[in-house]
Amino acid sequence: MKRKNVMRILSLAAAAALVGCGGGNSKSDIQNTDDGKKAVSESKAASDGEEVKIPIIITTGANDSMDIQMRQVIEDFNEEYKGRYQMDVEYLAGAADDYRSKLKMLNASDSLPALIEVGAEPAFYDMLVENGRLVDVAPYLEEDAEWKGQLMPQGIETFTRDDGKMYKIPPSGLQLAGMYYNKELFAKAGIETFPETWDDFWKACDKLKEAGIPALSLHTTETAWCPLLLATSYMGSTEEGQKFMAQQFPDNFDNQEFKKAVEILKKEFEYTTSDAVGGTYALAANNFFSGNTAMIANGPWMMTSLTDPDYASEGFADKVGYAKYPGDVMVGSIEQSSWCITTDYGQDVIDGALAFMKYYSKPVYSTKRAVEEGSLSSVVEFPKEEYDKLIPPMKNCVDVSTDVETVLPSYQTKWDPVSQNDVFGREIPNLVSGSITVDEFIQLMNEGAAQYKQDIE
Repeated sequence: MKRKNVMRILSLAAAAALVGCGGGNSKSDIQNTDDGKKAVSESKAASDGEEVKIPIIITTGANDSMDIQMRQVIEDFNEEYKGRYQMDVEYLAGAADDYRSKLKMLNASDSLPALIEVGAEPAFYDMLVENGRLVDVAPYLEEDAEWKGQLMPQGIETFTRDDGKMYKIPPSGLQLAGMYYNKELFAKAGIETFPETWDDFWKACDKLKEAGIPALSLHTTETAWCPLLLATSYMGSTEEGQKFMAQQFPDNFDNQEFKKAVEILKKEFEYTTSDAVGGTYALAANNFFSGNTAMIANGPWMMTSLTDPDYASEGFADKVGYAKYPGDVMVGSIEQSSWCITTDYGQDVIDGALAFMKYYSKPVYSTKRAVEEGSLSSVVEFPKEEYDKLIPPMKNCVDVSTDVETVLPSYQTKWDPVSQNDVFGREIPNLVSGSITVDEFIQLMNEGAAQYKQDIE
């Protein structure tokens, strides 16, 4: 296991990022003071010594290890802080897309939870900041050196704004998305190892196709996460592609690097299942778990499902490998999974939310996230005894994540929501069917970016 490169790789990810509910206590009375700061009054619960409830929403539909472990931390926290704080949880039977839609709906009615995750919605996050809906956590970090020392310095640097304020809580680790592959299906097609170059990757896809095996698990809904991971990782093979991926909300997609990525996106669907167009992420994942497809692009948070009998057969994890994308590329953004505290509640709730995030950042949970989610820390060492217990694909994940040449930021944190939510969902099926050309798709992306710019002006 290679540990010496962890700091270098995580720093690369941070550099890429830099370039570029349930009930609860009554809301606070917020008034603007002369210096523009918000004076927040404590709620009645705190003064009466009652247990303070901290509203939060957790998704359950994707069976991701991130959600599973969050539920465990919440249970532990509620037990330890019983009588003082209680996480008031709404469990949402959906995946990331459902969570984001729920937050937007709650924001419209001024009823956001106390803790929210906004990593994959940069435009939504910016709007919340502009509207004064998020707590500046920088002073709290400075007051608690122990907590600050448990968080990744790269995240602290990335989330500290020019004015010194910080609205996203830095993570204690970083997950890098790569490619899961079925070694048994590879062997049936005469493929010995995961391909390291794009030419070899497409040759492997051809071999699988000749053997009657769909090479890729794909879908077109939910911002086409799996196929876009693969297409954008292709962009990471060149310096020009890396520069484009570092841009925040690009307004012009008409360049050679993006055009090549769209061509790759279209090509992917030559090697997938008949239900991919119009399909969901859950369907794509199930095709991989069922052994119908040989590969799926995703992050280490999917590892839990490999050993879950509700998703995969016994022993399935032993058949699975985890690799970097061709060209020595992986995808991971510091921003992808970041929590914020809203200003919609009294100081007692804010203090409770801070207490929970400090609890969540404890080294014992950072280690658990490394083991169960592949969330690697640059400040908490990965214990060798824990590494030895990992399932084979997670060992692969740790190994390749600590020795990858290029870490590319996720498109979900970089591109505007109109292009992602509207253009992708509507036009990728048309691109695949040939109803529109690659150039027409690019023009539609530019129109989506222009629409987003118009919407925010």
